[in-house]
Amino acid sequence: MEPLTEPTDWQLLCDRGADLVLCLDFAGGRATAGFAELASGTPVDACFLHIRPPDPGAEPDLLDTRIERWVGQVLGIGRPVSAVLGFCGGASLATCVADAICAAGCPPPRVVLFDAVVPAGATALHDQFVTSVTAYEEHLTEAERDGAHRYAGHLLDKYPNDLPGVAAALAGRYDTLMVALAGRLGLSDVFRKELTRGFTSYLTYLQLANQGRLDTHTGTPLFVSSKDHELDHADATTVSLDVDRAELLRDAETNKLVADVLRGEFSW
Repeated sequence: MEPLTEPTDWQLLCDRGADLVLCLDFAGGRATAGFAELASGTPVDACFLHIRPPDPGAEPDLLDTRIERWVGQVLGIGRPVSAVLGFCGGASLATCVADAICAAGCPPPRVVLFDAVVPAGATALHDQFVTSVTAYEEHLTEAERDGAHRYAGHLLDKYPNDLPGVAAALAGRYDTLMVALAGRLGLSDVFRKELTRGFTSYLTYLQLANQGRLDTHTGTPLFVSSKDHELDHADATTVSLDVDRAELLRDAETNKLVADVLRGEFSW
């Protein structure tokens, strides 16, 4: 088996076998375990690929456009896709990727969704902005913090259906705050731009995930939930694990479950 060359929109997590396992999540800087930990801890002979963060400089496409490109790159590798995994908002993307693989005439991959949600439109953008500002609140003035919260609330109230407009406005306000923070902490302009780039990329990702769904046209996803996750999806096939959300994708029980799914030893 020849070594895999990374497709443009996918990052190689590990290459231990011919079958492809596709992972959909936003690979950003956070304490919560991600698919890199799952791939390294799951003892199976498979090749794990993770979607790359979307380019923040590009206009957010319709999801179908992105899915066509993502799946086209994967099928161009020439290896079978045995599973598609999604975490949080990535679950709503994973189902669409799985459907596109089936539509291309390939066998249906197994679909496993972890703490699955569909991001709630402009509310998700607002909440992410507030969370990001809160993370830096000790370095911001009270006026900057309060003004940022009021600004985000105003956008949510006035433009609830204009996701691209809200995202662009929030990214601009975020960058203004990062300029102030960088000046106080002596951060380089390069680092400040990377902070804004990462935040803007995540808003683009949320806009894409907002267009997704938790159903598949072929087969039934398996929903895996951490102990505090409340799944809002009727008639779902579920497995609930007694583990915190932050540890879900690095937990030994999760590793075993995924290994059993990929080996065909767990079915639903």
